[in-house]
Amino acid sequence: MENITVSPLELAEQIIAGRRLQRTDDLDFLIRCDLNELCRGADKIRAACVGSKVNLCSIINARSGRCPEDCKYCAQSAHHHTSCEIYDFLPEEEILRACKLNEQEGVHRIS
Repeated sequence: MENITVSPLELAEQIIAGRRLQRTDDLDFLIRCDLNELCRGADKIRAACVGSKVNLCSIINARSGRCPEDCKYCAQSAHHHTSCEIYDFLPEEEILRACKLNEQEGVHRIS
């Protein structure tokens, strides 16, 4: 495991310059470092990689419950006994209405 011996700001500069963190990198120092410095480093990376843009995404629960997938985290899986609401697909008109409302509100994607 490679021990990283730089500050969060220095690491941010390295990442912006092209460094890619590896699974073998020892990042434990991030737990103990100054939180403000860590946030400044993260903000530098955000500014360099995506700028000040925000891309909005929305979801609609078009169908609920009895999903055949066995996602361990999902309350809608038929493999888990939960009290989630169960209903078939919403009417197409209702889904389209939700999509149009989201579009009017500036949402870029809906799933």
